[in-house]
Amino acid sequence: MKKLLTALAVLVALLGAAYGLGSLRWRPTFRAGPLRLETVARGAGPLLAGAAVAPLTPPHPVPVAGFARLKWMQEGQRDPVAVRALALREPGCTVVLVSAEILLVPGQLERAVERRVRDLKLDHLVVAATHTHAGPGGFWKDPLGERLATGPYDAAVFDHLVERTEAAIRGAVKALEPAYFSVARAQLPELARNRAGGSEVDGHLVSVRLTALAGHEVAQVVLYPAHATLLGLDNRLVSGDWPGALMRADAAPLLFFQGALGDQTTRLPPRTPGRPEAYAEALRAHVDDLDPSLADPWPALAVATATAVLPPADLGASPPALRRILQNLFYDWLPDRASLTAVRLGPLTLVAVPGEPVAEVGRRWREAAGEGAEVLALAGDYLGYVETSERMAEASGETVRTYYGPELADRLTGAVKLAAEAVRDPKPPPPEAPALVPVPAAKPPASPAPNPPAAAPASAAKAAAQKRTTGAPASSQDRKPRTPAVAAKTSEPPAAR
Repeated sequence: MKKLLTALAVLVALLGAAYGLGSLRWRPTFRAGPLRLETVARGAGPLLAGAAVAPLTPPHPVPVAGFARLKWMQEGQRDPVAVRALALREPGCTVVLVSAEILLVPGQLERAVERRVRDLKLDHLVVAATHTHAGPGGFWKDPLGERLATGPYDAAVFDHLVERTEAAIRGAVKALEPAYFSVARAQLPELARNRAGGSEVDGHLVSVRLTALAGHEVAQVVLYPAHATLLGLDNRLVSGDWPGALMRADAAPLLFFQGALGDQTTRLPPRTPGRPEAYAEALRAHVDDLDPSLADPWPALAVATATAVLPPADLGASPPALRRILQNLFYDWLPDRASLTAVRLGPLTLVAVPGEPVAEVGRRWREAAGEGAEVLALAGDYLGYVETSERMAEASGETVRTYYGPELADRLTGAVKLAAEAVRDPKPPPPEAPALVPVPAAKPPASPAPNPPAAAPASAAKAAAQKRTTGAPASSQDRKPRTPAVAAKTSEPPAAR
């Protein structure tokens, strides 16, 4: 008994020492750096567009990503999933947008795809997830991400996803052809709700159509903010959820992207079954009713990227007693920089961000980016949720799902503004000020000569000057030479002919 108590006391002492050591401030609590504009490319000329679809068929079984589970592996396939790519090109600028039917985009996946398509010399590649909570998992090599989001890592699944994304990108670039661009927007709050108890509903619906000069549809892009969670935690079948159903319903490639969805989820119309296909049909009806802008074969195309230094890790779900320890542990675990992209296409500016901003943050980012801006979420190295600093101070809203401290939203706002400003039309230089001609100072009047000599006659003065310079009489110099008519005619300027 005595030995047991001694061992227990030693264990408690060791735990207390470890807790005390871990709670020391051995990692900085603040990290800052300047915003940086990394790249800018601008097109000038007629628009080319191309699209392609590459099915995702990883080796079965794969984990079903989306929720933390005890049992990860799929029990079947509910519907097909795929990767879709849209290439846009004007002389001087080529951009590719990718929509993958997966939960999120880890940084290692994005970088692997970029390496595989480096020979295409793209000015920028945007790889985004539809955020289906029933898609194939196993592609995120991260101890925390594997256990909470995508399931056990499988190199075969990762390689397959990279290869299929590359195939879609190459297919889209190969299919480039002259195209018209048109865009339509609307507020659609009736199909979304704020799941965090807030009153703000985003509801920004955007539709972009690209139509070939020959008349057929090249592709369509739809952006709307709502979590793809209709199938729920109990689902064990791989599926694209409602975004997949929306994209499959169109004959031409349709790419779906999430908006500011952090606290937004689906809201089914009355008497609508809770199936992904029913919700997709309701959204598609509103998309078809939109009034598009005039088709433009020569829209402005530009892309810019900006980076921001991120605050240190500060998990919103960490208990107060363990907060300092977790800050120390995760300081080097999470990315310390974030890259944001602004893609301008005509009057539309898509601001691609690598996280899940809530509706209020999305509104602030649109204001910072300027007129015509829309938020495209879940693009690039995943940063988690982005909540407002005010709600994080209250530990409300989506704070429990955040990875960084309350400065995150404001840090990213600066990068959003910087990238969006870079793709706007360059301002014309100010007109040059007229040259200032110095005015000579007035001279005082000269005093008259006492006895001025009499002026010589004009003809005599002229003759004397001519004689001094040439030695010829003035009358011979005044006489015009006789020139043949042809020579005179050919010497006339073209306008006089």
